[in-house]
Amino acid sequence: MKQCRVCATPLSQPSYAAPAPAMTSLSTLIDIPSDVFVCLQCGHIQSPNLPDVQAFYDNEYRISLQSDEHDQLYETRKGKPVFRTDHQAQIVLELDLPQNAKILDFGAAKATTLKKVFDQRSDLIPYVFDVSEDYRSHWASWVDEDNQATYQLPHAWHGKFDVITAHFVIEHVEEPVQILKELAQCLSPEGKLFFSVPDPLGNSGDLLVADHLNHFTEVSLQKAIALSGLKVERINQSDFRGAHCVIATRSNGVGVEPDNLTIQKTVSEANEKLGWWKNVLSNLKDYPNAAIYGAGFYGTLIASRLSGLPICFIDRNPHLQGKKHLNRPVIIPEDCPSNIETIYAGLNPDHAPQILNKEQEWVRPHTDIIYLT
Repeated sequence: MKQCRVCATPLSQPSYAAPAPAMTSLSTLIDIPSDVFVCLQCGHIQSPNLPDVQAFYDNEYRISLQSDEHDQLYETRKGKPVFRTDHQAQIVLELDLPQNAKILDFGAAKATTLKKVFDQRSDLIPYVFDVSEDYRSHWASWVDEDNQATYQLPHAWHGKFDVITAHFVIEHVEEPVQILKELAQCLSPEGKLFFSVPDPLGNSGDLLVADHLNHFTEVSLQKAIALSGLKVERINQSDFRGAHCVIATRSNGVGVEPDNLTIQKTVSEANEKLGWWKNVLSNLKDYPNAAIYGAGFYGTLIASRLSGLPICFIDRNPHLQGKKHLNRPVIIPEDCPSNIETIYAGLNPDHAPQILNKEQEWVRPHTDIIYLT
């Protein structure tokens, strides 16, 4: 990498480097090394471009196309799954959307979140955009054809939208400041941009996601927004666990940028977490008769660093159960085989002990739980 994607400062050596395979956000493995760079000037963290990033998103990144019902598990509440698109829709509905607002879902994929918003607010006028043609069949029944676009935002959409949403999109793009500028152009004078991106310091596994070319810290978000003709109304990490949720509006002046001391603290924390991951992954040990709890990112990351695959993956997501991941079955916890002696916690290390522990009835007394520590 030659320069920072946000502030264009030249970059030196990566703060983290690991051999292939690398992990994607869809919990797949690709045959490239993992390199992560930290910008000393603005605190932005980034990964190199994929070998053919456009082809990856146009042809391979088919998020949730396995079935109409497929969704990603956000959390389990009182024993019931809460899916990501339901949680995202609730956040959007709390934005105080104007009556008959024109709302664009940028990077929409199937636009499941916007559809759930629209089901509760039928006065809204939905628009969708993505960099793939794969999703048009999912849009056709409820979004006017004139309100759909792929690959390039139409010039006719400039100044059009009361609200633009982008759920976990900006982390994937090669030129985030340019994309934010284009979205700013599409806002009406009083329009609001709402977008979410992973928080790599609050959910540090994101630092190792290869197709997340950008790992935004709060300070690098502030810098990117200021450079994009936008101003921050709100950035928080409470609306969506492990993410920054941002509301921004058009700005006619210079946006507020973070102070140097805050940037340097961010750089230090980022390097500390990257060092922690290097140590943890290099010290993972193989155990016989093992399973991995979690068939998502963390579980796949563990599997990629073991010399042998587990007997099975264990997961609460009903959309994964009964299928195979890395050619191993994905089962419900209560079906955990009696010969399992070790379970790796393939979960966010900050929350793993609360989600998986020996107090749960299905975990047998003789079973050891290995946390990422």
